[in-house]
Amino acid sequence: MIEIVRGDITKFPAEAIVNAANRYLEHGGGVAYAIAKAAAGDVREYIRISKAAIREQLGKDWIDHGEVVVTPAMNLERHGVKYVIHTVGPYCGGRWDAEKREKLRKAVLGALRKAEELGVRTVAFPAISAGIFGCPLEEVVRTFKKVMEEFMKEAKNVEKVYLVLYSEEDYRRALEVL
Repeated sequence: MIEIVRGDITKFPAEAIVNAANRYLEHGGGVAYAIAKAAAGDVREYIRISKAAIREQLGKDWIDHGEVVVTPAMNLERHGVKYVIHTVGPYCGGRWDAEKREKLRKAVLGALRKAEELGVRTVAFPAISAGIFGCPLEEVVRTFKKVMEEFMKEAKNVEKVYLVLYSEEDYRRALEVL
């Protein structure tokens, strides 16, 4: 069900990819910027589309932990991607505690449930909050694994979930955790 792979999530052939976003979907750096650039070419255009999606899907201008917004895959479709699911993980700044773990749990579980609702079989995740949000990769991977175990009890459509890590070092560290 879960597989850790090394690669570029913007080129990963899953039906849905998850974006580790900020609450306003401004896509200013990290994996969010890379996904926006790959999807639309013009990051500003993808931000405009993303902000419209927040208003349309949530009726407000931001996303809370556990909420998700779906945007079109656009140029990512050439890799088999149908949807980009945006979720907001915690900001850690190098610190980790139970509150941050719960926020990450909500972010991952919300994205998985949306993928289930969309009827996709494959979903690719980055290590949400482990990049520019500064959460410890090992804790992110442990939390991801626990959420996957919880989600598998309710999954009907989703068959395979990938944790896609860009660097060789992060990939090795994640494998060690599991």
